[in-house]
Amino acid sequence: MTKIILIYTSMTGNTEMLAGEVIKGLEQMNIDVTVKQAFDSLPTDLLDYDGFLIGTYTWEGEVPDEFMDFFEELDHVDLSRKQAAVFGSGDSYYGSTYGAALRFFTDKITSLGADVLLPNLVIDLYPDDEELNQCQEFGRKFAELMLNNS
Repeated sequence: MTKIILIYTSMTGNTEMLAGEVIKGLEQMNIDVTVKQAFDSLPTDLLDYDGFLIGTYTWEGEVPDEFMDFFEELDHVDLSRKQAAVFGSGDSYYGSTYGAALRFFTDKITSLGADVLLPNLVIDLYPDDEELNQCQEFGRKFAELMLNNS
């Protein structure tokens, strides 16, 4: 059975809401997913799963504090043969740093050998119904790709 972990952090509740919809999408594909918050997670947790999803927001153009230790400690983990995707919320008001934390995560996990299966999904601030549906589709598509690659 395909094992997936979703690790996220949320300040305002927006990314938490996105994570909930991604989880619904995974469950619609009969995927059992483990969910953890960033401050309760270690990069080595990823090694126990076939795939992982990272959900984050961007804080002042950077990875948020709740994820910073995890992000920095990733350098010591070999993510070869792991499949991944990154999603989260941002504020387009900040222009060039909109969704920057998602890009930082994608760049790092790719450099550590992970196969990123989907383009980053970044939602501007509070998601509307269409964007919540996009999150479910993101979860379904990730599950479909994982199942096809196993």
